Amino acid sequence: MFRPARFSIDTQRKKALPTFCINIKGLSSEDTSGFIKSCISANVIRAKVVLWMLFGMEGVMTFLYIANTYFLHYGKFFPYYIYLYSFMLLFSIVYYSLFHIFRDSDRALLVLEETLILCMSIWSAVFSALDVSNGFSSYLFIQIMIVNSLIFRVKPAVHCLSNAAGYLIYAVMVQSLRLGLTHTFAELINPFFMLIAACVMIILNHHTKFKDYLNQKLIKEQNRKLEFYANHDFLTKIPNRKSIIEYLNQTLETDTGNLSCMMIDIDNFKLYNDTYGHIMGDTCLIQLSGAISRYVADTGGKIGRYGGEEFLIVFEDKRKRKIEQIAESLIQVVRDLQIPFGVNPVQPIVTISIGVHIPPPDEQDPYSVLTRADSALYFAKSQGKNRFILI
Repeated sequence: MFRPARFSIDTQRKKALPTFCINIKGLSSEDTSGFIKSCISANVIRAKVVLWMLFGMEGVMTFLYIANTYFLHYGKFFPYYIYLYSFMLLFSIVYYSLFHIFRDSDRALLVLEETLILCMSIWSAVFSALDVSNGFSSYLFIQIMIVNSLIFRVKPAVHCLSNAAGYLIYAVMVQSLRLGLTHTFAELINPFFMLIAACVMIILNHHTKFKDYLNQKLIKEQNRKLEFYANHDFLTKIPNRKSIIEYLNQTLETDTGNLSCMMIDIDNFKLYNDTYGHIMGDTCLIQLSGAISRYVADTGGKIGRYGGEEFLIVFEDKRKRKIEQIAESLIQVVRDLQIPFGVNPVQPIVTISIGVHIPPPDEQDPYSVLTRADSALYFAKSQGKNRFILI
């Protein structure tokens, strides 16, 4: 049964990215690094969408400005706006290209995302200050600030300072207009309160998303553990009976006639447990299963713990002579461990017996294959143990 705790995953440690996560006790560097990577990936998609939208809107406004200036002559278009339109068109193209060029560099993408937020904040601040000078409202700066705060996830301090820089530029430009105390105060107070609200949203959104990331990681790790132990033995960590039987069934269905099955049993293991205790018995099982599974993996087989002190091994595409060599080698691998077993009637060390069965092409019943391998194992043990029998 699993406790609701965070399991550690052994992963290759890579060069750490700058940490911008809220400090939560017990976090590892993988937690913060993984969250940063997820934020960077999400920000890239959102940044590209925002850049396309800005390019489209400013492109339309540039077209209308040019059309009105040279063809339509309808209404008044303020000339300074064309510089802001043109800047954003060029800015969108350049930044979209940079996101594509540095798509494989997390550090570069993080810098691009942070500078994008800063540039948009300053651009919208200048735009809104120009609006105020022409008798319009400062809604664009407020809208850009709120939108950026909601959709982008970068270092909270950097994000808040970018908004503050935009507000400072906006305030200086509005103050330079000399609109009068009341008018100036009215134009500054709403963006100021929106700046405070945006900073609060940035911090809360960051904290919430980070918690969600940790919860999702915990769920994935728990699912990975559950999936592992559904198919592996808890003690020895090798495939369990269910897993190896399923593999045998699949192999029998697709095999072309070169399948081999081995049943392994530890000689006098009950006596070993009675003599040394179950803790030492578990240690013995772990040592044996580790050595046997490594050799089986090197020779292209599949092993599973069949039950108690019994193991089942399945090989494909191995001829009879090769299987005999593998069986003899497995017996020697266990002997080489030199696990003491002073009261063992066979040898003063732990040994194994192996029953081997190579089914003919027409034998497709897994029960029949297992029964014959088990019979071979019985013969090996009845003839003195510490050996293999092939039938």
